[in-house]
Amino acid sequence: MRIFLSYASEDREAAKTIYLALRDQGHKVFFDRTDLPAGDEFHNRIRQAIVKSHLFIFLLTAKAIDAGSYSLSELEVAEKSHIQLFPVALSEPDFTAIPASLKAVTIYRSDGNIAAGVAAEVSRIAAELRRKRLKQWAVGLALIATVSGGLIYGARARRNDPSIGKDGAPAVLIPAGNFIMGDDENSPRREIFLDAFYLDKFEVTLARYGSFLKANGNLQPPDGWPENNSSVIADRPVVGVNWQDAAAYCRWAGKRLPTEAEWEKAARSSDGRKYPWGNDEPSADRARFGASYGDSVYRDGIAPVGKYPKGMSPFGVYDLAGNAAEWVNDWYSEGLSSAEARNPKGPETGTAKVVRGGGWFDPPGRIMATKRMYAGPTHRDDATGFRCAADVK
Repeated sequence: MRIFLSYASEDREAAKTIYLALRDQGHKVFFDRTDLPAGDEFHNRIRQAIVKSHLFIFLLTAKAIDAGSYSLSELEVAEKSHIQLFPVALSEPDFTAIPASLKAVTIYRSDGNIAAGVAAEVSRIAAELRRKRLKQWAVGLALIATVSGGLIYGARARRNDPSIGKDGAPAVLIPAGNFIMGDDENSPRREIFLDAFYLDKFEVTLARYGSFLKANGNLQPPDGWPENNSSVIADRPVVGVNWQDAAAYCRWAGKRLPTEAEWEKAARSSDGRKYPWGNDEPSADRARFGASYGDSVYRDGIAPVGKYPKGMSPFGVYDLAGNAAEWVNDWYSEGLSSAEARNPKGPETGTAKVVRGGGWFDPPGRIMATKRMYAGPTHRDDATGFRCAADVK
């Protein structure tokens, strides 16, 4: 999505953090005016950039709406061009001084990490824009089909929908780019580049794992597999699987387990946050954690996938903290190489596989996005499940 970021010069540092978060999501953001020429050409290029944008982000402060502010001139261009407005309050200016066009839409306010919050909201807006375009596209196809039934088949054949595997699990595109991995406590802090990839939006559920078992009749169900009324709890993440089970499922679905670096980028984005939602401590409305270990796993312990929208990552991935801990592909090693800075895969061999995210009875410190745990590839427990990833083709 093309985005124009409008801000007062005094707010440049805050604007920069938002710009970096949006850029790492894959958006094209017009931000830095340093290299723009002076004079009329400057104004023309600004105007052209606004007109070509899908979204106009206005960083709302007293300076930005001060009389004579250039940000107000940019806002006027966006209004006349009917660009979607997204005002973001960095501070609380006098309400009566806020332009009417900004009052007419919801002003975004954050009580946590502003860059992460804006990135998550823009991700939602971009998804809504894609849905509208797909709807328009579908209407167009219907009209074409009315004229010629044969064309609809050709149109379907030419579709370029992302492949998310035979299990039909919804996936999220994690764009290519750099991010900061580690926090110097659980692993070395270092900059990593990853190619774009898809990651399942939710952990693999009992229902989907049941389809896998049915398609492979010689496999044993995992520990704790519910025998009665399983349809009632079909939306719970499957647990009691070992690494080998998880890898086999992903292969069957035409996907793979994510690497440790991919998992952490999906959870942290580019701003070095502690948890998928930001740096605020875990709470009951963000994640399932700290439950009594004596609870029944599927009925009182683990929660349905997608139950905690406030806890999703900036990319829209759910339950990366708590609920089910997750197997990833890498072998575990304490000594991580800082030289492996592009698409790291981890050690070639080892005795234990990495587990990330923490589970439904773990304390807050174990559901941090940087927390590294490990277990042998044949280990099973009632808090560890998985999700799958796929390359972008």
